[in-house]
Amino acid sequence: MRDKNRIPKILNELERIWKANPDFRLGQLIVCGTKPKESCPEVFYIEDENLLEGLLNFENRADLKVQESESIPDWKKYPNVSKIEHKELSTELLSELINVLRESDKKIVITPINLMKLNGAPVSDQTWLLGQKPRIKVLKKLLLELEESGILTERKSKQDFLGIKEIGYDIVE
Repeated sequence: MRDKNRIPKILNELERIWKANPDFRLGQLIVCGTKPKESCPEVFYIEDENLLEGLLNFENRADLKVQESESIPDWKKYPNVSKIEHKELSTELLSELINVLRESDKKIVITPINLMKLNGAPVSDQTWLLGQKPRIKVLKKLLLELEESGILTERKSKQDFLGIKEIGYDIVE
């Protein structure tokens, strides 16, 4: 059994850091504090109200098990365009991703950054994003090819992400 004396020490430190950074969400603090090798978007982006609701319902183990079995995280659903070598990205892979999106209830504007975000890539990290220029260039080219083949349709307005203007696409139904 784990030592219960560790809990107040961790909670006190968490409270101190969180009060100094009140705009952070708890999940965001935990991910930043642990620096995992793999991204954890479900933890990072969870709103505090949703986390609190889950904690308040924690004792109801039957509900928890049902939710776990029904919920498949995005990073398991979609091909990971952020981890595949950019030279290996293809229209076939993106077509597969578009088909999965078409069949899901997720409605997003298709852009290179949004496709990477689906898999939990740290797209808000400017340094990381700058290192992804070759990948973004390939994704832009492939999305244009998918538009030309009638799978996507270009939106009239450009998408703006952290000052980066992108052409956005919708999936043709």
